[in-house]
Amino acid sequence: MPISGEVYRQLGRASAGAVSVVAAHNQDRSAIIALTVSSFVTLSFEPPLVMFSIQHATASYAPMVTCRSFGVSLLSVEQAEVARRFANQGRERVSGDFFGLGPTLQVPVIPGALAQIECLTHELFMSGDHAIVVGMVEGVQTRPVQPLLYFARQYGGFAPLAGA
Repeated sequence: MPISGEVYRQLGRASAGAVSVVAAHNQDRSAIIALTVSSFVTLSFEPPLVMFSIQHATASYAPMVTCRSFGVSLLSVEQAEVARRFANQGRERVSGDFFGLGPTLQVPVIPGALAQIECLTHELFMSGDHAIVVGMVEGVQTRPVQPLLYFARQYGGFAPLAGA
C-alpha cells in the first residue's frame, strides 16, 4: 500500500537539517536566482562533491538546473530571516540584496554565513518530482558560528548535550 502524502510530509518534518541558500546568476548574469534548501549535503571527499535537490514545480527550477556554477551559503543561526526570504513560495526569488560574490568563482554567496561554498555544476539527476544537482567544490570559506537548523517546520539553533 502506498504511503499517503501527509504521512510522507510528517516524515520530512521529523528530520532536522541544516539550512542553506543556493544561489546562481541567471544566464545573462543580470540577476541572482536563490532558494532555501534543507537538502544540501556533502557527497564525496575525492573529488570534493556536494549535492542538493530542487522540486520541478519550483519557480527557480529551470534557472538552477541549467546554471554552470552556483554558491551555497550554510546559514548561521542569526540568519533565519534570510532563510525565510528565499523559502517563501509567494515571493520573488531573484534578488541581489543579500549577496556578495565568492572569491574563487564569483558566484553569489551570503555574507556572514557559517560557510560559503563555490561550485561548478558537475552532474544532474532526475528522481521523482525533484532534480538532484551535484556540484564540484572549487572554493570554501567558513566562520566559527552556530548553524541554523530546520525541524518540525521551525528554524532554531544547536545546543550540544551535556557531557557529550
